Amino acid sequence: MKSLLKLCVIALAAAFCGVGCAAAASCIKYNKVEPVDTILEYTSENRPVSGMFFSAEYVVEEYEYDDAFCLLYDDPDANMCNVEICVDLETYQAVQKAIKEKREMVGSLVLNDDYSFDGVEVYTFMPEPEFEMAAASAKL
Repeated sequence: MKSLLKLCVIALAAAFCGVGCAAAASCIKYNKVEPVDTILEYTSENRPVSGMFFSAEYVVEEYEYDDAFCLLYDDPDANMCNVEICVDLETYQAVQKAIKEKREMVGSLVLNDDYSFDGVEVYTFMPEPEFEMAAASAKL
């Protein structure tokens, strides 16, 4: 009788554990969190975005190419490494002047729809007091 009771207790415990494991397995199987679709293009990585922080300090090179004014921009903190940014003439000349005079030029680049064409995005420099204050406090 004792062995029958032990056998029943063991069978009951095994059944309980088996059901628990099966329930947990089905819960994992059916409630599995699917990874979110991967973003094919990260807009914040290695390409300019309208309204982004801009400093002439990070301009590595400025040049003209096929009637376009380009800046080679290298700001690792913004995850922009050697990115070619097309700008309007006023921005191009202001950056050249700031670099030549070793003067700080901090603000934002804004997409200029009037100059952009055929998939080429042209940006314009806009002074941004918030960015200027942040850059000044970072240098303290």
